[in-house]
Amino acid sequence: MKKLTDKELAIMEVLWEHGEQSIRDLIGNLPGPAAHFNTISTYVRRLEMHGMVCHKELSPKFYMYDAAVTRDQYINAIHKENVNRFFGGSYMGFISNLVKEHDVSVDELKELIRMVEEE
Repeated sequence: MKKLTDKELAIMEVLWEHGEQSIRDLIGNLPGPAAHFNTISTYVRRLEMHGMVCHKELSPKFYMYDAAVTRDQYINAIHKENVNRFFGGSYMGFISNLVKEHDVSVDELKELIRMVEEE
């Protein structure tokens, strides 16, 4: 799955939060100053080419766009890609790195172990 740019991620966040949107709806729901219609349309077409977005044609010049993947599917795919790329597919290497860098505390690790054991 493609790693998204900040603009693409902002568009996906709007679709995940609000569901189906027209380009004008997307522009209105994006944070920050309003972007140009053609710019957002280009980003959406790119996301569609990568299988992240799908559309419905309501009339010859009016489309509604929606996320083709869930937020969780995207996050899981990116995590998996990063673990494969940087840790040779080893989740142990990934977690060990987080612990070494103090990004995860011992208490958080214990909580993770408890969660895994309960599943």
